[in-house]
Amino acid sequence: MNNIKLLSFYDEDFETVKYIRTTVFIEEQGAIAEEEFDEYDKISTFAILYDNDCAIGTARFVLTEQGYKIGRIALLKNGRGKGYGAEIVRFVVQKVFEQGADFVLVDSQNYAVPFYEKIGFKVIGSEIVDRGLAHIPMRIEKGEFCYGKDE
Repeated sequence: MNNIKLLSFYDEDFETVKYIRTTVFIEEQGAIAEEEFDEYDKISTFAILYDNDCAIGTARFVLTEQGYKIGRIALLKNGRGKGYGAEIVRFVVQKVFEQGADFVLVDSQNYAVPFYEKIGFKVIGSEIVDRGLAHIPMRIEKGEFCYGKDE
């Protein structure tokens, strides 16, 4: 496992989170820049995934009115295709369950639905648009989650 650091919006390392999300969501995917950083950022817990000393990925989790939700999961190009996405998702899901949650929500970009299904998430709704990007609501129950590597 790589090094994963937890932090808040107020931590100086939030600049790293901003860099990764800006690079991936705004520059690469065309997300609406004014909507990338939202009201949930101030109350979320963030994870930064490091490969050696290089920050390559981020994710957040937050308690919403609907329950705990993970999101804004992003990997820089040099971190893709190496299993790091599953690693950081499993890490933040585990952290949410450690806080007593019975389920975790995520809005998956359409192309990533199979990725989340491999981890155990199930589609629970119809397509929504967030920051100009199409997403599908998904959920995983505590009893369906296995922390570990995909086969």
